[in-house]
Amino acid sequence: MRFPRWLVALGAVGLIWTVTGSSSYTEEVRTSITPVAAAAQPQSGGGEDLGDGTRLAQWRMVNGRKEFHLTVAPTPWEIKPGVVRQAYAINGTVPGPVIRVNEGDKLRILVKNEMPEDTAMHWHGMVLPNDQDGVPLLTQPLIEPGQTYTYEWTAISTGSHWYHSHMHGEQEGRGVYGSLEVVARLGEIAADRDYRIMIGDGALGFVINGKSFPATAPLRARVGERVRFRLIGTGPEMIHPMHLHGGFFEVVAQDGMRRAFPERMDTLLVGVGQTFDIIFTPTVPGKWMMHCHIFSHSETHEGMSGLVSILYVDPPAVSLPDLSQLPPAVPGLPALPLPTLPLPGLPLLGEHAHHK
Repeated sequence: MRFPRWLVALGAVGLIWTVTGSSSYTEEVRTSITPVAAAAQPQSGGGEDLGDGTRLAQWRMVNGRKEFHLTVAPTPWEIKPGVVRQAYAINGTVPGPVIRVNEGDKLRILVKNEMPEDTAMHWHGMVLPNDQDGVPLLTQPLIEPGQTYTYEWTAISTGSHWYHSHMHGEQEGRGVYGSLEVVARLGEIAADRDYRIMIGDGALGFVINGKSFPATAPLRARVGERVRFRLIGTGPEMIHPMHLHGGFFEVVAQDGMRRAFPERMDTLLVGVGQTFDIIFTPTVPGKWMMHCHIFSHSETHEGMSGLVSILYVDPPAVSLPDLSQLPPAVPGLPALPLPTLPLPGLPLLGEHAHHK
C-alpha cells in the first residue's frame, strides 16, 4: 500500500519531535523538581499552663538529649485561701512540672536537692537501666542537701506515669512528685481536653494537684468533647474512690497501658501508685463534680472541701437540633400499607407420619 506524500512527511515530523522535543521536555520537568528540606527539630520547649493547675516542664536539647532541671526545696504553699502548709516543691510548684516527652526521646534530668534531708527521684513505670531507677542506697547514692544528681535514660514506656521521691512517704506527702507522660508514636489516646488529677493525702491535707477545694483549678469542656483525665494516686497512704457526676466515663488505660476493652463506670478506686486514663464525653451543660466518695475526704459540715474538682461544661460550639420538637411523622404523605408476603404452606408434623 502506498501512502500519500503529505502523510509520510507528517509522520517524519512526529518522529523527529519524539526523539528530540520530548526528551528535552522530560529533562526540563526533571530539573524543575527540588528536594524538600527536612523540618527543623525544636531545640527547647515547655512552660505552658495545662489548665488544670499544672505546667509543662521546660527543657532544652543538649548533645542530642532533652535536658530537664528539677530543684526540690522547702516552700510555703497555700492549699486554699488562708491555709498555708510547709511543702517540698519542685521548681516552686506542687505538684512538680509535668514532664511530657515522645516515645524514643533520650532524656537527661538533673535533680538538685535543696531540702534539709537526703532524697532520690524514682521514675515510676519506666523501663530503664537499673542504675537510673532512683532507689537510694540500692541503685544510687543518696542525693544529699546541696547536691545535684543526673539521670539519663530513653523514654520507652508510653502512657500516663509519674515521678516521685523514693526516700520516704512524707516527702511525697509534701509535694515531691509530678506527672510523667510519654506520648506514643502510634495509638495515642484521642481527646479534645487533657487534664491531670493528682490525688494527695499527706502533710498538705487532701489535695488535687496541690490544692484543696475551693482552690482546685476549674476545668472546662463543651458538650460532645472527649475529655481525658489522667488520675494519679500520689498518696502516700490512702485509696480514693473517685466519682464523676454527669454520667459514666470509660477507663481506657491503666498504669500507662491501653486496655483491650474499655470499661464504663462512674466511680473508680485509685490506689497509691496507680494511674488511670479515663475518657468522659459530657452530654449536658452545667457544673459537674469529680470527688472522692469517702466523704471525710471531700466534704465537711461547712460544705465541699479537699478532694473536689469541678468540670464546667458549656453548650456545644455548633448548635444541635432539638429532636423533641420534630413532628412524629412527615405531614401530607399518605400512609402506605405494608405488603404481606405469602408464606408457603408447610405440612404439619403428623400429616405424613403414616406414609412409608
